[in-house]
Amino acid sequence: MTVTIAYMGIPGSNSEQAAVEFAAKMGWDEYELLPRVDSRGVVDAMDLEGAEYGVVAVANINAGPVEETRIALRDRDDIEFVLSFWVPIHHCVFVRDGYDGPIRHVASHIQALLQTKGNLERLFPGADRIEVEDTAVAAEYLSEGKLSEDTAVVCRRNAGQMFHLHMIHENIEDRSDNMTEFHLLRKGSA
Repeated sequence: MTVTIAYMGIPGSNSEQAAVEFAAKMGWDEYELLPRVDSRGVVDAMDLEGAEYGVVAVANINAGPVEETRIALRDRDDIEFVLSFWVPIHHCVFVRDGYDGPIRHVASHIQALLQTKGNLERLFPGADRIEVEDTAVAAEYLSEGKLSEDTAVVCRRNAGQMFHLHMIHENIEDRSDNMTEFHLLRKGSA
């Protein structure tokens, strides 16, 4: 039987990796991953689409609680905690392939921007920050031209590669021990 797991983000996100690791920890050989961009989308997938499990980020050792998850789970006594673990998080900076001009904007999920704040200020002083729903979504937007060419994105290495971007910096998290706690959730009977 195939287990359905909704996760915040899209393919290439840290949450996708966490969902795969949860499936392994639970011993599930057959599972379907449902990308749902944000924590609200994960809860909606469990409520409306019959997703059996959900994966959300809850806290980062440097950037603190993930506010969108707290809001999505507020007053939800019917959603049960199943399992938790900390995932090492490494961020890279990507630009459009062939772009070698100045970086005026840096786009990513708010958590990634907070986790790389010091290094981003050092690498791109004065560059604006653009908050995007997910790190991999930022890579997708840059690849599709939805972000200007003078924008760099912060995401996982595989996300930048998946969207054919060019990596200019690797492991730019402010703490080398950067980790995020993820929870595996399911709807209960409360």
